[in-house]
Amino acid sequence: MTLRALTLSACSVLVTCIGVACSASSGTDSTAADLGGTDTAPDSGAPDSTPDIGGVDADGSIADADGGTDGGVDGGGCGSNLDAVIRDFKGFGETGGHTDFEISGKGIIQTDGQVYKGWNDVGCGLVLPALGADKKPTFNAVPVTAAGKDFVGIGAQRRVVSGPGCYPALSGECNVGICLPWTDPANPGSSFAPPASIIQSTASFGDWYNTKDGVNMELKATLLLPETPPGSGIHVIDTNAFFPIDGQGFGNTPGQAHNFHFTTEIHVTFRYEAKQNFSFRGDDDLWVFINNKLALDVGGSHQALTGSIDFDAQAAALGIVPGTSYPMDIFHAERQTLESNFRIQTNIDCFVPVPVVK
Repeated sequence: MTLRALTLSACSVLVTCIGVACSASSGTDSTAADLGGTDTAPDSGAPDSTPDIGGVDADGSIADADGGTDGGVDGGGCGSNLDAVIRDFKGFGETGGHTDFEISGKGIIQTDGQVYKGWNDVGCGLVLPALGADKKPTFNAVPVTAAGKDFVGIGAQRRVVSGPGCYPALSGECNVGICLPWTDPANPGSSFAPPASIIQSTASFGDWYNTKDGVNMELKATLLLPETPPGSGIHVIDTNAFFPIDGQGFGNTPGQAHNFHFTTEIHVTFRYEAKQNFSFRGDDDLWVFINNKLALDVGGSHQALTGSIDFDAQAAALGIVPGTSYPMDIFHAERQTLESNFRIQTNIDCFVPVPVVK
């Protein structure tokens, strides 16, 4: 694997320009344009090189042109922001499109006559519970039987979501819920199955978090998690328009105003202290590994789902003890039109970035 940076002939408001200072072509920001919101305070005026994601740029403090980080980072090299590698894909149905992105493009019809785009039920256990030796999630290729049919790529178990906002409701939170067997041993007749897999194979999943010429395009960004409200100790990014690479990479999704098909990869370390928490709400896939163990599984192509990590409650399972530093590895995918929700909320204020293996 090789390290490579995206070189552009002109600075874009949404792409990190490695080694140069970029200026936005429009707007009030002297740096990259904000996504999902507006500035809450004037910029410092100094040019930045990394796109603002999350809609808050309180002081113009994002990645420097030399690759360093000044936003929310103390002298010890940590802060509340998250450096990310974004990989752009083409959706199924496009020339060179990827089979795992834009499932609706396959034209699979559900029993209700609607085109299959993925369900909340599908996604528990799509990846193995231990992070791979390459620091990437490993696709769970073990077949499962549901409704008398064998599947690979629907997850080891069926997800049962909960909350007032779960489909078909139009508002409110929908929690990631619990995972149960696809077939209830006590009631085999209750077996349930989706119309198709949502990940084709180990090989197709291997494209998601590895940079491959002709398959995806790599870009970089910094996710800003400002303290919200100030003084609360809570750091938040929250947007219903998470489109960090609009107009970049392979370009916007045909027929859409945004680029919907991409993955997000983040690697950091943090010092675990008692009473820490980390929550996520979004669509589509999201996996968080703590100490190389799966701590939060929001896999699948689904409506915006909410899940959380209670570090104290999960400490034994994760093998962590207060006062010690551990790796946190975050993997996200946006795979299906027409929404892209993304929220992280945490009281962890010191993330130390770790280089991403390409």
